[in-house]
Amino acid sequence: MSRRTVVTGGDANYFPLIEELCASVRHFRDATALELVVIDGGLEAGQMEHLTTRYGARILQVGWGFDIPPSRIRGREHLKVLTSRTFLDQHLPDSEVIIWIDGDAWVQDISAVDMLCQGAERSGLAVVSQTSRYSQVTMTLQWAAFGYARVKSQLYKNARRAGLSEALARQVGDKPTFNAGVFAIRQDAPHWAAWRERQAEVIVKGRVFTSDQLALGLIVHADGLSVELMPEICNYMGPFWCCDADESALVERYIPNTPVGIVHMAGYNDMRKDLGITTDIRTTDGRTVAKSLRRPAWVKG
Repeated sequence: MSRRTVVTGGDANYFPLIEELCASVRHFRDATALELVVIDGGLEAGQMEHLTTRYGARILQVGWGFDIPPSRIRGREHLKVLTSRTFLDQHLPDSEVIIWIDGDAWVQDISAVDMLCQGAERSGLAVVSQTSRYSQVTMTLQWAAFGYARVKSQLYKNARRAGLSEALARQVGDKPTFNAGVFAIRQDAPHWAAWRERQAEVIVKGRVFTSDQLALGLIVHADGLSVELMPEICNYMGPFWCCDADESALVERYIPNTPVGIVHMAGYNDMRKDLGITTDIRTTDGRTVAKSLRRPAWVKG
């Protein structure tokens, strides 16, 4: 088995979520061979020591990776977690496959991590598309008179905001966005250098927060690099949440109700701060229960 490293990161406010992610990885015996790395995006000393002592996590100190004026950072030191990710192959030279999982996600079934690694080993990059059978809207349009509409997709808007040409923005504008909250890339894949180059291009004028995700879309849709599109269970974000009849595990909403591998709480800002916040979850036997999506609500002890 190749050496595999799970990487996450965040600041002190994200620490409870990062700990839940680390605990979820270490919960599985099969995951003992996984290296666990946490990027310090503003963690406190005691928090870093706890992650190292309790979960064997290695704390990674990184720079921004790009020359970004302080006026654009505005004290948001946690953003370096996003700008440094395109350099992970350089930070982790001994890792053959690098798996990124956002701090607001956790692993319910370790087989999802294995699938991501298989995808990266096969195609260089393994990632989940945000366009799927769970998409409520596949593309945002601004309707005008006579049935005409203006494309307002995420890739198109971010490309234009970043100052990319209209031709390039149109080239990627109708393509699916890859969610950069969970992905795996093989160490020797050409994707790393291409990703850095594209992020350096778009970060000059574009949003720092979304620069890495836009760049990821560009290297596939515009530059033609290979990608292995993974099933939604490898990065499940809802909005349709479902659990099994005994309320012990989250599963896909639709048949065959496959157990979710990685639970990603993107957009659930209040829940990420408070374990008491719940959401409606449908059970496979037709009931509705109110539960948190955070790991302690699903794992006892």
